[in-house]
Amino acid sequence: MRHRFLLVLLFISSGLLLGTAPARAQFRWQRAVGTAQNDETADYMLAVPGGFVKVGEFNYNRLYLSKVNYQGDTVWTKRYALRRVQDVDARGLIADAAGNLIVSAIVVPRPVPPTAPPLPTQGLLVKLTPAGDTLWTRRVADPAGATLTALVPGNDGSYVAVGDVGSGLNTFPVLRKFSPAGALLWTQVVPYDNTRNGYLTNLVAVPNGYLVVSLSDTSNLRPKFITVDEAGAYQFFRFVPRDCGSAQLKLTSQGGVIAVGGGITQLTVQGDSVWSRAYRQVNAFLGLTRVAELPGGRYLAAGERSNGFTKDVGFVVVDANGALLRDTLLVRPGTENVAGVGLTPAGDYVVALGTDPGPVGYNDQILFAYRSWARLLPARAPAETAARLAAYPNPTIGELTLEAGDARPLTGTWVLYDVLGRLVQHGLLSGQARHHLSLTAVPAGLYLLRVTDPLRRTVQLLRLEKL
Repeated sequence: MRHRFLLVLLFISSGLLLGTAPARAQFRWQRAVGTAQNDETADYMLAVPGGFVKVGEFNYNRLYLSKVNYQGDTVWTKRYALRRVQDVDARGLIADAAGNLIVSAIVVPRPVPPTAPPLPTQGLLVKLTPAGDTLWTRRVADPAGATLTALVPGNDGSYVAVGDVGSGLNTFPVLRKFSPAGALLWTQVVPYDNTRNGYLTNLVAVPNGYLVVSLSDTSNLRPKFITVDEAGAYQFFRFVPRDCGSAQLKLTSQGGVIAVGGGITQLTVQGDSVWSRAYRQVNAFLGLTRVAELPGGRYLAAGERSNGFTKDVGFVVVDANGALLRDTLLVRPGTENVAGVGLTPAGDYVVALGTDPGPVGYNDQILFAYRSWARLLPARAPAETAARLAAYPNPTIGELTLEAGDARPLTGTWVLYDVLGRLVQHGLLSGQARHHLSLTAVPAGLYLLRVTDPLRRTVQLLRLEKL
């Protein structure tokens, strides 16, 4: 059931403008989707032709999808009863080239009889028409348990998902590829390294393969970006930068990868860090989980800010280098999670979230359109932003590359200091758009690089890490 947000105006507002007319005027529309006696959660939102689709769970044992148009009006809602399922957890939502929707999930089968021992988890894949009607369902099962989690459209029209198979110490991280008809084409085990299985948490399709996020079994080892080819075969890896999260990975229009999961990180398609930024709202960290690219190379990102025992939703607009242009914090009693962000054809920001409790009752799905910020804060002078240096890969095992945002030649000098401020190396920049700096002879550790560029009239400091 759809509810217009006369009462949501009490729950959602901008910063210090709580409940005032200027705050309310920023919303184009606000909607709640739910029922008074049931839980309807929101885990993912996807922009589709004509509007937006959200997926979550209905009373935790059915998939629940709803579509709204660009004005926030509900087009359809669907509840999918799954045969002999005790619990379902939606883990991914994508659309293929034909506009069909594909949902990945983890399900817990219902024991028969109910007093029987618990059954192992299974992976679930459901394909739906653009109108939300079921085309087929597929389950991935193993006597010891199996899952399907993050899902992306494959480079060849397939569907590719990460997950695992097994249990306990014999749990193996796997990558699976499915045909458009739902046939399992292959399963590849992608371990953290030769001695540790680890587990896979997310992925993004890149040219000629996939960039996969791999976490170790132990917390003292850093996550990796592992690149595999179109057949799932291992190619190479990069360590995930320390400030880089992986709640969502998206290929950008410029051919790079944007990652959110706490802050925002710009990556190359090989997993090298170009820049990374974190953001705070009202003296607390904003944990961003969803991102969308805006015109002009900017990004809209949203996430949760801890408010003691609950979480509120905040969103930011940043420039192509991660500099904050503007942000807003939305406050209400209860806890929210961001399901997705997007744009209307008019350029307004759309944010989908789940809320507990919701304005209708129990958990509800929330969606609103927020007036785009025509006047953005000039966080930095354009020349300074364009001249900002990036160093990648950082951390590095040997050589790294210096490059400025304006892609002009780098001239001047560089000096490398250790953490105690002692001079380690120095030299001249090459006069090329990219300068290659070798740290092969430098011991592992943290360093500070000082770059003096007379052409841009800048002195910049970069924190480097040698592995």
